[in-house]
Amino acid sequence: MSINENMRLIDLKVSDLLIILKESVPSAAIIPPSTDDDEIGGYEIAEKVTGYARQTLYQLKSAGEIPYIALPNGGFRFSKKAIFNWLMSHKKLTPDEITAKAEDFVFKRRARRR
Repeated sequence: MSINENMRLIDLKVSDLLIILKESVPSAAIIPPSTDDDEIGGYEIAEKVTGYARQTLYQLKSAGEIPYIALPNGGFRFSKKAIFNWLMSHKKLTPDEITAKAEDFVFKRRARRR
């Protein structure tokens, strides 16, 4: 399907526009949306990911403990991925993980001394 000067865009259907778009743009230029896109938003995002109350989030943000995105106009947003990574960084180690880390530390220390 091609467009000429007598064709009115308002008369076209969405399917016609999609056909024109596919014909005019090479397929390599069309990037499919990623399935793991990051979700960015206000306190609702942070509440959903952390399970914390809004008042707790206010305190964490003002103390600079929770990651957030500062906007030029003075506003801010939270990134779902950044908050999830922040939560995972506070994960407690299991006794087996602690033992493995301690053994690794002692092994490396002995290797340094030789």
